[in-house]
Amino acid sequence: MGGLVTWEEFVAECIPEALTQAVSVQLWTGSGAYGDTHADATEISPCVIEDVRRAVTVQTVDAYGQEHLSSTTVYAPLTPEVQPGSLVTVPWRSRPARVIAVARLTAPGLALPEHQELSLE
Repeated sequence: MGGLVTWEEFVAECIPEALTQAVSVQLWTGSGAYGDTHADATEISPCVIEDVRRAVTVQTVDAYGQEHLSSTTVYAPLTPEVQPGSLVTVPWRSRPARVIAVARLTAPGLALPEHQELSLE
């Protein structure tokens, strides 16, 4: 792999196909009188899913932040841009999990693909 590669090229070349998945995402569109609102579900692929518990610190208005427990991390292409509050359904679960944190991972000047890391409840 020389030069800049896309997430899709990186996954095709470096990750066995059996380890990639598609996820269903309902993008968070805002909050209304009856709670959060979401767009219709759309599929994002290829994704690499890590089903492991870890503590995630979520930025808040104060300097301390809040710590949440994430049960699943999804590594996905940059589009569509997912925001905290969106809902993601992984293949082995029947109900969606809320996105608690999103990290956009870029590597300017390096031969690493840009992608997003979604921490799910």
